[in-house]
Amino acid sequence: MTDESWEEQFKQFLRKTGDDFRRAGDEIKAEAQRLFDAAMDPAKHRRVRDRLNELTLWAKKTAEGVAGTVQDTASKAGTVFQRATETVPDESAPRSAAPARKPAAAKTRTAPKAPKTGKSGKKKGAKRKT
Repeated sequence: MTDESWEEQFKQFLRKTGDDFRRAGDEIKAEAQRLFDAAMDPAKHRRVRDRLNELTLWAKKTAEGVAGTVQDTASKAGTVFQRATETVPDESAPRSAAPARKPAAAKTRTAPKAPKTGKSGKKKGAKRKT
């Protein structure tokens, strides 16, 4: 290959590559302008702002509702706890020496006596231990 033909091919490659870069740059510039115009559109700004305001109001109402529910639940839990502590005797309080009521006199129980049959107390067939 001669130097002249190689130089000519190289110049064509550079021209073609330059045109491709220029065309891609123009496409990128047009797309960027389109995106910028869409972002700067006042109607879209207003819609986004309105939607954000709606979401803010919804979030506030929801947070207030949750706070009210938590407060009611805490109040009910406090009431239940208070009732439970009022009905259960206080275990940590010192006890008095005398019990509050005296137990009834305990009767001593004895084992029932075997009926007398006139025979010795041995059981039949039992072996005597020695």
